[in-house]
Amino acid sequence: MKSVVSVTMLAAALAALPAMAQAAQVLRPDPSQTPAVQTTVNEVLLDLVVRDKKGKPVTDLKPGDLTVLDNGAKQTLTSFRLVSGSNAVTETGASTALDPMRQVRLVTLAFDALSVEQRKLARTAALDLIRGQQGGNVFYSVVVIDTRILALQPFTKDPAALTKAIERATEGLSAPRLSSESDAILDELKRQLNGQTVHGADQDTNLRAAASQAASQPVASGAAALQARLASIMLDILRLDAVVGSQGTRLTLSALESLVDGLRLMPGRKSVLYFTAGMYLTPELDVPFRNVLSMANRNNVTFYAVDTRGVMTRSQNAGATSQLNGAAASSKTTILKNDGAVTKDEVMSSDNAEVSGRANIQLAIRDLSESTGGFLIGDSNDLRVPLRQVNEEISSYYEVSFNPGIKNFDGSFRKLTVNTTRKDLVIHARVGYFALPPEARTGLKTFEVPLLKLLSDGKTSADVKFRAGPVLLQPKASATDVAILLEVPLHELQPKTAAVGAPLEVHCSLAALVKDSQGEVVQKITRDRSFQVTSEQFKLGNFLDKTTVALAPGKYTLESAVMDNESGKVGTGHAEFTVPAKANGVSISSLTPMRSYVANAKGLDPNEPFQFQGGSVTPTLDQTVKKGPNAVLRLFFTVYPDASIPGKPTVEVEFLQNGQSLTKVPMQLPDPDAQGRIPYLMTIPAEAIPPGSYEIHATARQGSAISTSTTTVRVEAP
Repeated sequence: MKSVVSVTMLAAALAALPAMAQAAQVLRPDPSQTPAVQTTVNEVLLDLVVRDKKGKPVTDLKPGDLTVLDNGAKQTLTSFRLVSGSNAVTETGASTALDPMRQVRLVTLAFDALSVEQRKLARTAALDLIRGQQGGNVFYSVVVIDTRILALQPFTKDPAALTKAIERATEGLSAPRLSSESDAILDELKRQLNGQTVHGADQDTNLRAAASQAASQPVASGAAALQARLASIMLDILRLDAVVGSQGTRLTLSALESLVDGLRLMPGRKSVLYFTAGMYLTPELDVPFRNVLSMANRNNVTFYAVDTRGVMTRSQNAGATSQLNGAAASSKTTILKNDGAVTKDEVMSSDNAEVSGRANIQLAIRDLSESTGGFLIGDSNDLRVPLRQVNEEISSYYEVSFNPGIKNFDGSFRKLTVNTTRKDLVIHARVGYFALPPEARTGLKTFEVPLLKLLSDGKTSADVKFRAGPVLLQPKASATDVAILLEVPLHELQPKTAAVGAPLEVHCSLAALVKDSQGEVVQKITRDRSFQVTSEQFKLGNFLDKTTVALAPGKYTLESAVMDNESGKVGTGHAEFTVPAKANGVSISSLTPMRSYVANAKGLDPNEPFQFQGGSVTPTLDQTVKKGPNAVLRLFFTVYPDASIPGKPTVEVEFLQNGQSLTKVPMQLPDPDAQGRIPYLMTIPAEAIPPGSYEIHATARQGSAISTSTTTVRVEAP
């Protein structure tokens, strides 16, 4: 229950206050420029898998047997070799040992949420794969895609460990039961890297530095370097940010992006076997789906989607046909009608016709596989033959390179075509890449390029107005959890042209860089979102992105940018904040305005910081409340008790104006939740607060320990 007595007392006290002068504006310093990134050589590396008409690998190709077209232009190959095991065979037939890191083949087995029968097929297929003929340099990892990526086995060659992880992944266990295993693996990976650096290796940035330090050691200590690199890659894979509203396919695409981004640091060909029952790709997910393909192609990651539905008893297109027939019928009715009301189905007929073409949920995973140089495995209950082909492609493939001579890196897609003069050969290769400048290729998505360039140039713009800032959460021994919020009012975006009565579609991209006191980037956050809204949602709604990061004590800056993809307009922001060192005793989070509360929220992550008694809290950075019917001021905070101090914490909320205390009211705190936290949500009717600017303090006490959080709000007359 929300506090009623305490808030009533507070409202009564505030109702007696006179209106005061407006609050002074907060001055924001100009953002500093970051140094330019140095460019590198402009070459394209292309993996090829070649088979004859019987499906057997072809290993005797010569450079003259191939023709590579880049956007239709024939290319001159600058290198050509067959990579097999730990060796590479050049066009002259000479065999040379690969760099130790390039000898390694990484394969990730990723399991989606599946039914009982689908899990059985996935388990059999995965076990057949690891029991097949393997090279001595193939390392497998096992993950489950749920509300986040759950690691059940880091990269290993141990068949027993892999078998156990595959069985766990296909047992149908809930995410909370698997989370503890995944967290233990995460802690062990961090422990491994702790030994490679001297201080603070439990922080993400230092973990990466530790891995780089170990991986750069000479070949004499190559085993340690390899283990450090594999640990670093697995940690990168697990850095999936939980985005507000990310559900279903959008969450899956975010997970696949995280897989690809984590694998990018390892040279050579990497593979992901994605066990899934299909993917329903709605129009607003086209952009994030293309981003996955772009990242995979740029980082030499090949997908093999395994359709776990097995042999289908009905046509893959049955759902599409039904929906298309409905759209056609509605369209026909509209054409023949001369009067009368227009039905919703008639208005949506063109949209339904487009969506119907996507109802075949196998199309997207086929595209994912074939566009990245792999193939779809499905329509069969016996997958041993295609899995044997996967093993062959993991072990042996061709590498060719060429210089396309790009003069304008405009981010456009460049189509690749590979042909051969020899008959009856089948070539698997990625379908293309995006023309990005050299400094933007490593770990960047296409949409990030203009945003990060804008921040790097130090330019400011208010063409798109938005809010960005930190919310300090739970302090820990070495770091504090901090939620980075980016909030975009939808009316700041230009919707795409739509038919009368149809939903409005908006598309925005955003980026945020968290920098330490030395100007080093310690966290990068980027999003690309398109979604449909009603006209009322467009006028009043906001898009909120929140990402929780762990930051060591110190001073930080938050540089942010938002682009409206329809109009091309951009906005930038700059904020400074401090993360204090953890003090002994009780602590309290930032005092944060709240936009909405949904009670009894389904599927709520226990680790989600913005929740209250089973309900979901949506924070906001808008610190203005306009008086009006049913208008309220909502504030949210979380108290973190110290278990070593006897007694329950208390909290007192104080309102001040121009430095003068107006009222102090004790809050009645509930008991701690299962995580040991005490979230608290207070709601005050706006009509009880005179117009003006206020400073609000929430002070937590437990024993002799005290912790205070402060915010400001402005109440405006109607």
